[in-house]
Amino acid sequence: MSCSPRLKTWRTHSCVPRSHSCERLVRHAAIGVSVLLVLSPLLPAQDLRVRVPVRLVIAPTSVTDHGRFVNGLTAADFTLFDNNIPQKIYEDADFLPISLAVAIQTNLTVEAIQPRIQELGPLLGTLVVGEGGEAAILTFDQRVHLVQGFSSDLGRITQTLRHIEFSYSSSHLIDAALEAIHLLKQRPEGRRRILLLISETRDQGSESKLRDVVSEAELNNILIYSLDISRAHAVKQIFLPASGGPVGTALSLDILALIKEIYNDSKNLVIENPLSVLTRYSGGEQYPFLKRHSLEEAVLKIGKEIHGQYLLSYTPSQASEGGYHSIRVALSRPGMEVRSRPGYWVTTEDSAADTAAH
Repeated sequence: MSCSPRLKTWRTHSCVPRSHSCERLVRHAAIGVSVLLVLSPLLPAQDLRVRVPVRLVIAPTSVTDHGRFVNGLTAADFTLFDNNIPQKIYEDADFLPISLAVAIQTNLTVEAIQPRIQELGPLLGTLVVGEGGEAAILTFDQRVHLVQGFSSDLGRITQTLRHIEFSYSSSHLIDAALEAIHLLKQRPEGRRRILLLISETRDQGSESKLRDVVSEAELNNILIYSLDISRAHAVKQIFLPASGGPVGTALSLDILALIKEIYNDSKNLVIENPLSVLTRYSGGEQYPFLKRHSLEEAVLKIGKEIHGQYLLSYTPSQASEGGYHSIRVALSRPGMEVRSRPGYWVTTEDSAADTAAH
């Protein structure tokens, strides 16, 4: 597959390659499956294996120069490494609107933020969703509620936020995140899928597992941000900056062990700050929600980052390798900071299936 040397930010750069060669590949795959089904009685059982394409990995990448986002870079400015192996970066020139799911904690513990939430609508519309975008609103306490399905009508979104009620005492953060991801993954291909969590950093009694949220966000290339309402801002951040690199570009060894435990479904694993896992591991960021204007400031920063990101997409050359795959993005221009998602996990089942398919 050939790639144009240009690389644009989110408005013109698609996370899903849509070149004619890709379209032909999809059509040929469909034809191949049909032929196999027709000829199946005539073929030996061991030959009935469908070759499937490996996963497409999206690495949303932000470039800043003294805190200001840098636009206008080209593909030649970037080198992306998957487990230290350079990868071919795909790019497209299709318009890429945003699908944003907002999940808001609405138990009585955080009822004091209600006036700020009521003012959130116009901010989301102008700073995050943008042209051609849409948003859905969920609330959660001990249950998860879809209070507004996906809509591009800013008036409806604003009215929904103004009528949100707060009740009960517990908050099922992980359940809400998983429900929001299920909504996002049903949106049409060719849209950026973003989850914004407005909540405390802790979870109180979710039935879903953090592994399910992490893996679903990975597979569906969902970028997660959070506005932390937490009373527990003193909770130790479990993510550390890269050695010799900008903050957020790598994981500590302890976190690699934590991710391994999450995927191994350790029964004794307790994570006090699941928001930190979800945001940093997906390539997003956490922002504090502490004072009157912090909500506006945080949404402004999120909006600037989203609209200024480069979506580096690639098909891993060694996708059959199970376990953790580190992602490192290097920039040819000195003096600028680069932040991207630190990596992704390939389960043993995924690895075995990919090997069998090929």
